[in-house]
Amino acid sequence: MDAHPSRSAVPKSYDRIPPELAKTLFAASIMKANRGLGGIRIARELSSMYGLNICPGTINHWIYGDRRPRLRNIFPNKPSPALSYIIGSNKGDGCTLTSSGSVKLEVTDLDFAQTFNTRMAELFSRNYPNKILVRRFDGERLPLYIVKYTSRQLVELLRRPMKELIDIGFVFPSEFLRGFFDAEGHVSVAAGPSNSFQLKVGAENSNRRLLEGTRKILWKACQIHSTFSRKRESGSRKVIRGKPFLTRRTSFDLSILRLSDVRKFEERIGFSIIRKNQKLRDALMISERYRWKERSACLEAALRKAKGRMVQTTILT
Repeated sequence: MDAHPSRSAVPKSYDRIPPELAKTLFAASIMKANRGLGGIRIARELSSMYGLNICPGTINHWIYGDRRPRLRNIFPNKPSPALSYIIGSNKGDGCTLTSSGSVKLEVTDLDFAQTFNTRMAELFSRNYPNKILVRRFDGERLPLYIVKYTSRQLVELLRRPMKELIDIGFVFPSEFLRGFFDAEGHVSVAAGPSNSFQLKVGAENSNRRLLEGTRKILWKACQIHSTFSRKRESGSRKVIRGKPFLTRRTSFDLSILRLSDVRKFEERIGFSIIRKNQKLRDALMISERYRWKERSACLEAALRKAKGRMVQTTILT
């Protein structure tokens, strides 16, 4: 091991080191033990090389083969595509940070849960992601897919002030935007009187600073124009999947309305959620292939093919 990181780049505690460094220490310990060195000497040399405090007893357990390094959910303290996606996803209603140091996502879209799970595994340099749990309900309520990882380091980061999180997440803007729109985004398609046809990609959130920052990065990174407006006052009635409730905070709406901008969104950002992507592509296809007078009929046909679910208003589901 000729090359090794500087002391300032490595955590002082073995319990906080990244998985790849733990594997390196383990391999180095076995190699040195095969050359005849004992646990105390190996611990001293590794401490000198990496600036870590490792107990000689831990080294001895590695040498005797009754233990292997504990690969905790630690990640390099720097921006990455996976971290940008997770920061964006974390701003949705389905993601919570627990007092026990866990990040938990609970959503009804399996493909969203799978993408989030894969990104978490990438962040922690793990070969395999965690198992996705499923919570099923009686009646017509959709099942919840649950992804959970314990990492105090990640929880501490995600609880930082919004400005700091935006600065970190926006290093990889497309990944942040994909995560944010997976969590909070929607596609609205409507046909009204006089053959009017409207296609919109939007996101609703109660954090004004977050939406304003997202609007800026949409333009700066992707040249996508969007609008910002106040949508619901606190105490307003809202219905999600047929269940009404009262909003606790005032919410704001970020909307992408121009057809050229919606097309850029589909090409440069898109959704990890198949149903949202399909809905967006169907609507773009209708708007690009058909004249204004033909779009309403095409929209109704698209509604009929959406798993046979027709709704009262002409909006794709």
